[in-house]
Amino acid sequence: MKDYLAFFQGRVDAEARGNQIEQFINLLHRRRIPLRKPRRTEEGALLFTVSRKDFKRLREPAFKTGTRIRIRKKRGLFMVARPFKKRWGLAVGLALFLGFVFYSSGFIWQIEIIGCEETSATQIRNELQELGLGIGTRRTVKVNPIENRYLTGNDKLSWMSINIRGTTAYVEVQEKDLHPEMEDTTLPTNIYAARDGVILSIMDYGGTRQVQAGEPVAAGDLLVSGDWTDKYGVRHLTHSIATVWAETRHETDFSVPLTEEVRQKTGKSQKKFAISFGKLKIPLYFTQKISYNEYDTVQAEYPLRIASFAFPIRFYVTKAEEVERVTVTRTAEEAKALVLSKLGFYREDVLADVTVRKCETEETLTEEAFALRALFYCEEEIGISMPIEE
Repeated sequence: MKDYLAFFQGRVDAEARGNQIEQFINLLHRRRIPLRKPRRTEEGALLFTVSRKDFKRLREPAFKTGTRIRIRKKRGLFMVARPFKKRWGLAVGLALFLGFVFYSSGFIWQIEIIGCEETSATQIRNELQELGLGIGTRRTVKVNPIENRYLTGNDKLSWMSINIRGTTAYVEVQEKDLHPEMEDTTLPTNIYAARDGVILSIMDYGGTRQVQAGEPVAAGDLLVSGDWTDKYGVRHLTHSIATVWAETRHETDFSVPLTEEVRQKTGKSQKKFAISFGKLKIPLYFTQKISYNEYDTVQAEYPLRIASFAFPIRFYVTKAEEVERVTVTRTAEEAKALVLSKLGFYREDVLADVTVRKCETEETLTEEAFALRALFYCEEEIGISMPIEE
């Protein structure tokens, strides 16, 4: 607390020299002028710190003892502001800035969405804007009606809480735990083959089996029928349920050219800056023209904020990175490595839900490219349910 008071009152670091330093100190003690951090130097000088108010009282004791006082440093708010005493423009500017901050503190300048994973945060912001909560809305806005109106009829969120702290609105949401849709067992269905294969096993819980294990099937073939006729000639339509596993094949081709023209960054870039006040965006450049023939752009946004107090000021940096088209020549080993990388992505993506039993590959190298053909022997569930059209 004393340090804060010292900053506002002002402090002076001084140096005293003379033959009666001890008498000088005694006089200060009698006049109740406290010295902070008094210390003697090797040359016999006295270094000390005194408040700005008490520094003016040193004149008489120094005169009586023949002590010379020299100021070494001035510290504190008063000392810092003193050089600007007659610069009214700075005072007016500071007053306008403080007034601007005070006025803008009554509005919301930033909205943070917390808790959304499947739902887009941008979509929530736009919908809240339509309901009356957006950038530039007064902090006195009533959030309970907005929460209720937003959740009414919303099939993605189960809960929402809006808390306004400072000039930032924190919107916490909880998404609904979407359960898988229950299968309508009253709907008559057939089960067809989704792709070619050889049946490994079939477990049917409803309907009439049309194929047996070991039989080859083609995509679109009927596996389990829900349309059957009993021995009395009465037709029945039922909901077919079955799990059909089959041995299937997946074939794919990849090719990487040995010589190829690609886009490559040169390392050169240009930046353009802009600033926005509320909804007004002001570019800090004179021309929008980029000197590069071909380039990629990346924009970054930096809101001005201190803790939960967001100012209605944002800085924008647009970076243009020059790219050029260059011809890349690869060796056969480099091209093969790229092909194998593509093959790995194919296996992790396309065949993610398939059990791969064996993979056969065939490599081909020509003057133009390295090619690879892959044949995967797999096991997968191929049954697909379709409603019966009467």
